[in-house]
Amino acid sequence: MRFLIGFVTLLLLALAPPARAAANFPRLASVDDYRLTAGDTFATYGSRVAALDRQLPPRGLSSLLGDTNRKARPLCHGTYLAAALKPAGFCWEDANDDKTNDWIPQGLTGSGDADPATGTAAGKRVAATSWHTPGDTMVRLSFVDATGLGYRHVLLVEPTSDTDFAVVAGHGHGMTWSGNLLYVATTGGLIRVFDTTRFWKVDASAGTVGRGADGKYHAAFYDYAMPQIGAYWYPGGGACTTAVGARPCLSTLSFDHSDSTFVTAEHAPEAGGRILKWPFDRTTGRLVPSADGLVHAAEGFSSPVWGVQGAVSRNGYFVLTGVCPEYAGVAGDHPSCLHGGVGGVSTSRLAGQAPVNSQNLSYWPATGELWLLNEQLRERVVVHVPWTTLTGRA
Repeated sequence: MRFLIGFVTLLLLALAPPARAAANFPRLASVDDYRLTAGDTFATYGSRVAALDRQLPPRGLSSLLGDTNRKARPLCHGTYLAAALKPAGFCWEDANDDKTNDWIPQGLTGSGDADPATGTAAGKRVAATSWHTPGDTMVRLSFVDATGLGYRHVLLVEPTSDTDFAVVAGHGHGMTWSGNLLYVATTGGLIRVFDTTRFWKVDASAGTVGRGADGKYHAAFYDYAMPQIGAYWYPGGGACTTAVGARPCLSTLSFDHSDSTFVTAEHAPEAGGRILKWPFDRTTGRLVPSADGLVHAAEGFSSPVWGVQGAVSRNGYFVLTGVCPEYAGVAGDHPSCLHGGVGGVSTSRLAGQAPVNSQNLSYWPATGELWLLNEQLRERVVVHVPWTTLTGRA
């Protein structure tokens, strides 16, 4: 049987369409059709949140990190990354977070994005990740003290009135963080905004979400709910589409600290996923609208990397997570690869491989670290490597 499986795998590799280790990374001819709007969401949610704050006094990140109830482990699973990179990081606790698919990790950011000068938030090095349920019925975030390894999950909720809130559904595709504001691509073309100075302590005795018949607020058995304060989406609505149209399905978010832009990317089974950069103002903590009130993409590229799951850039150089050339078109779970290159020029595969089913990326300027995470059951890691060692670039 093992011989047969090996033979079939070799046959599939031989028949699969080629995915090149180095390929053109073309600039999109025009990005004018790619636009986002916030509408009046910041005012609408702001009013509802202020009213709910009177019943659920908000707690800040320091308070949350002082109330952790889970313990991550020093890096315990293999990462497939080249030994020369000296990968470091952690595994989730030796329980459901590592061993079941009740929740599946996707997005990644951290204090290195929130404060690029110090690399800290609330005085700590903090990693933040997003998770989704198998049916995309809920999204939660995890905040991890990357030094002490204590962590806490919080449920994302949407204020629906001055007195109630509902669960945020979606995949939690990607996330990034600036100052106190956390941006999460929850589903399709929707980016929701949250505030790390605002966590609501709720009653954890019920699996419902919102105000229950008992008059108490619940968050699906979690102790904390994190309310949405704003949103961005494609004007006019409509479903996102992959590789065509003006509404790319957002699979990742990251922050380019070298030019203060958001980076978004869409997952496409093969090449052609669009990678866009959006102007951002750190002073306001928001994307920058043009005269028409809409946020226009600043530039864009077409990815040559199959199955892009993460994208981050610095000084014009991108690192992308995606399919390794040797696994192109081959079904099953395989190590991912990191691909690097200059936008508008080309990409090439970087040394070694990466964790199986790697997802999002985050670059931390204060320490020069590239962070990544993966979703593979019983192999889940959050790991970082030196950007310069990996890319050969400062």
